[in-house]
Amino acid sequence: MNRWRNRLGSAIALLATSTLCGAADLPTDSIYQLGAQLTTQTGNTTGIDLYRGHPTLISMFYGSCPAACPMLISAMQAYESHLDKKSRARLRVLLVSFDAARDTPQQLDRLARLHHTDPARWTFASAAEPNARSIAVSLGLSYRRLPGGEFEHSLLITLLDSRGRILASTTKLVGDTEFQARLQSATQPQEHALARSPAAPGAATQLPPAHDRDSSRRGHPRTNRAAVDG
Repeated sequence: MNRWRNRLGSAIALLATSTLCGAADLPTDSIYQLGAQLTTQTGNTTGIDLYRGHPTLISMFYGSCPAACPMLISAMQAYESHLDKKSRARLRVLLVSFDAARDTPQQLDRLARLHHTDPARWTFASAAEPNARSIAVSLGLSYRRLPGGEFEHSLLITLLDSRGRILASTTKLVGDTEFQARLQSATQPQEHALARSPAAPGAATQLPPAHDRDSSRRGHPRTNRAAVDG
């Protein structure tokens, strides 16, 4: 937990001159504390907390990535495909590009259509610096631009609770059963979660603590070469 809080603190420091709208009512370990601004595939400007109130899968990518990023998007679709219809309806998915100069709303919309994602639940967005860097730091991702304009970056899918706290993360694009179980649990209706909880009657029921998310990590795979923070 201390490692997560330190990472979030570093990310917030990158945005120290920004206004953290609505942060007062958020947990201190919520990535929504960043107040980072995004531009979506529809051309709208929104905060990183656009899906506050819903469990959310979040990751970062860039649109011209030739192989790893399309695989990442397909992996997120695969994980949600194992949910039942009602659980899937509760889930939201946010993909944030760190290549804002090239990933225009038109390009993001093209990607969304290419992957046949549900626009009611999926958002493709871009973040300019320092917003992109602060989001990456808070999630534990790394990326850097190469001389030719491409990027080296880590691949990570993160599950957030309805208030932006990290529940679990995975670097496995297929077959992480522990991560899938966390996703299943997070998308259950509240009454179902209460019924399954071993807590005593009247006790607060919580999803698995954020610091346990590291149990599903197996190291950060890179695209081609080792990623180094820029």
